[in-house]
Amino acid sequence: MIRGLLARARSLLVGLRRRSQIEAEMLEEFRHHIELRTEHLVRDGLPHHEAARQARLEFGHVETHREDARAARGLRFFDGIRFSMLDVKLGVRMLRKHPWLTLVAVFALAVGIPVGLAPLHLSGVFDAPLPEDPEGRVWALRLWDPVTSSVPAPLYDDYEFWAGELESFGLLGAYRSSTFRVDSDDGRAPPVSGAQVTASTFEILRRAALLGRALLPSDELPGAPDVVVIGHGLWTSRFGADPSLVGRTVRIGGTPHTVVGIMPEGFLFPWSQQLWLPLREEPVASTGRFQGLGVLGRLADGVSVEEAQAEVSAAGRGPSDHRGEERARLQSEVVPFAYSFLGLPRGGLRSLPEYLFFQILALLLLLVACGNVAMLILARTATRFRELSIRGALGAGRARIVSQLFVETLVLSLLAAGFGVFTFGWALGRVDFAGWAGVDTLPYWLSLDVTGRSVLTALVLAILSATVAGVVPAFRITGRNVSDNIRRANAGRSGIRFGGLTGALVVADVGVSVAVVSLAFVLASQMTDAARAARAASIPSEEYLTVELRMPDAELLGGGNSAQQRIVDRFAAVQRTLVERLEGEPGVRSVAVADALPRMDARSRPIELDGVTRSNGSPGWWVRVVRADVGFFAALELPVLDGRDFELGDLDGDATAVIVNTPFVERLLAGRDPIGQRLRFLTAAGNEESPWYQIVGVVGHAGINMVNPASGEAIYLPAAAGAINPLQLGIHASVVPESLIPRVRELVEDVAPDAIMGVPQPLDQVSQGDWYVVLAVAAGLALLVAILMVLVISGIYAMMSFSVSERTREIGVRTALGASRSSLVLTILRRSLLQIVIGALLGMPLAARVFYQLRGGSGAGYATLGAFLLALGLALGTVFLVGLVSCYVPTRRVLAIQPNEALRAEG
Repeated sequence: MIRGLLARARSLLVGLRRRSQIEAEMLEEFRHHIELRTEHLVRDGLPHHEAARQARLEFGHVETHREDARAARGLRFFDGIRFSMLDVKLGVRMLRKHPWLTLVAVFALAVGIPVGLAPLHLSGVFDAPLPEDPEGRVWALRLWDPVTSSVPAPLYDDYEFWAGELESFGLLGAYRSSTFRVDSDDGRAPPVSGAQVTASTFEILRRAALLGRALLPSDELPGAPDVVVIGHGLWTSRFGADPSLVGRTVRIGGTPHTVVGIMPEGFLFPWSQQLWLPLREEPVASTGRFQGLGVLGRLADGVSVEEAQAEVSAAGRGPSDHRGEERARLQSEVVPFAYSFLGLPRGGLRSLPEYLFFQILALLLLLVACGNVAMLILARTATRFRELSIRGALGAGRARIVSQLFVETLVLSLLAAGFGVFTFGWALGRVDFAGWAGVDTLPYWLSLDVTGRSVLTALVLAILSATVAGVVPAFRITGRNVSDNIRRANAGRSGIRFGGLTGALVVADVGVSVAVVSLAFVLASQMTDAARAARAASIPSEEYLTVELRMPDAELLGGGNSAQQRIVDRFAAVQRTLVERLEGEPGVRSVAVADALPRMDARSRPIELDGVTRSNGSPGWWVRVVRADVGFFAALELPVLDGRDFELGDLDGDATAVIVNTPFVERLLAGRDPIGQRLRFLTAAGNEESPWYQIVGVVGHAGINMVNPASGEAIYLPAAAGAINPLQLGIHASVVPESLIPRVRELVEDVAPDAIMGVPQPLDQVSQGDWYVVLAVAAGLALLVAILMVLVISGIYAMMSFSVSERTREIGVRTALGASRSSLVLTILRRSLLQIVIGALLGMPLAARVFYQLRGGSGAGYATLGAFLLALGLALGTVFLVGLVSCYVPTRRVLAIQPNEALRAEG
């Protein structure tokens, strides 16, 4: 360490000595050139003193040549422009000299850059390969329905067909996620997320076991011993990282399994799984042969993803074509692994209209931030016009001044970009994205860390901002001759004018501000209207306790063809017994059973109506579907407004009764009589196999969409006991709901000891996933609104202040000639007020477009028309108020100018 310090000190001393030697040699060379020129002029007949003076004038100032020589040792840009470390030092000095400008500029870009980067960064996150596949050779195979824009799960037949026909993939594997009850030798333990996978999956991902082995193809054969591979997290938390676990037996779903391997830390395929069982065909042969299957493969050597897609498309659909014309329309695709989970189209997020909308909005906000910073720096440069003019008169070249201003601005831009990227990374690490997405944890392959591409994009934005804000005004200043610049500088005027570009920036500021402020007010009104949300639920949700109950599907393992029916029958008995005992408890009025209660997220499915066609030609609508028991509406005390309630006969195999809600009738049926109307679901299995259902009743909104009660079309299907797994219990209490939690736990433990029970909570504490999304967007927009207001104030204030200083003599003359204070104020404010008005007028259609997007293009969405009109009025008032405030201080300066002071300012 000491040797290293001595070496660095020696290097520094050598550098200083070399620099001093170069400076001495340079000075000697300058004197030599002056002496040679002096001797030449003396031979021409000039006196020696006159010849020396003339030589010095022709050669120029020594310091000028010394400065140019230093710059010549720096980096070279276009058109001979260079900069050196001296320019960087001057740039840092300017940051300290103008702290408020530095603070505002860094603040603007530190927020604007992350906002601009966010959509691009998010799309790149989903395109990233799996952690086990840095080369990007592992891809997912899936099916895509172009009519419903959905991703139906492949069947086991599809996997076998692809594995036998495709040569583009060296290996193919399949998996199916599930939740398992894992019991160790110590007794019962909480459920664990796991997956049934083919043995080839581990080979595709090229991950070997930490201890023991991974699954083998022989483990998938019928009748093979039951084995399991344990994840590192489960191994350490449940089994104390005991290496002797390999070879021991653990019970999974009541069936003994031999542990054959422990996977290394970080392997959680396909989402956040902690155990892996062999994927076998026969246990679920009676349930559609592995519904919910996922398929992935590793490309063969030398094969590109485009070639693989071409082969997959040419191979067709294989044996699944016999399942109907609708099944045959499905397209086979090769996509990044994340796309198969998230249901994204093949083009990813960038192909979605919503993504394009938010990307444009983010770039507009970033443009506003950069434009305001450019105006601030332009105003600062204008105040240095006299300094720059004198430097030009002393011999500084145009390229020298331009390079200095560019570097000064670049230092500011780089500082802001660095702080912005740091803020972006910090925010990504602090936000609970899993909670917003309604999942326990994000997938292990989803990394939100800032990437090199994001840093590079921020760097490019910083350089572009510095170029616009530093180089453009510098070229304008140095474009005139020296005498003209000196004359203007002595007159207290600059060569810079805020023309069309700066005016356009102000207009853009105001326009975007109107749109964003409108959006923020709309979402804020939606989020804060608690009374509206309570009305949407249609029930006193504070009187209900909700509990999720799931029967473990691991019982399918080794159960034969009757396993599924056995678990349904057993769950039916559990459901009936548990509801009966709960309703007999003191303080319980009724118990409702469904897969989604009011205020909860319900599954959306595409449907078509018999004899009804959408105006855009699409065959159907997406509506929310709830499966409920026959007494669901009676237990919630929700009246049937038209038609009848469900009956026991509706549970027969050929029954087709459904109940819809009022938004369904108003929006899809346009107010027509709903009773007797027919509908059916658009499924990947084909419409020919999908039965027609008949509407027998209508209920109210029932909290299917709390964010916008005017929307949220829903269909209710009757479900027999045991058919819903998992199910939601809605316990209507006549006491405080939380007081029932201990007793509910006891009853569940007694009636279904192997059931997986969720965390009981009052229903009024449950919010739909889109509610959290709107809340997050509203909070983000509130921050952006505050930032935009600061930027609008700073930008308009900078231009107004500079305009006043440039027109000091004009104002003095007008005052001396008797101009009134009101006419002076109007003269100064006229241009700024005009820009504000134009920006507001242009912002109104942009705000309308934002509103239209929120309404889903058809009136269904988060915002109502009344809320939008109110928000637009508030936005216009806010923006005009901010504009007037930004003009207040410069206007006071106008009124304080005395005529004699203004005239003396001309010199």
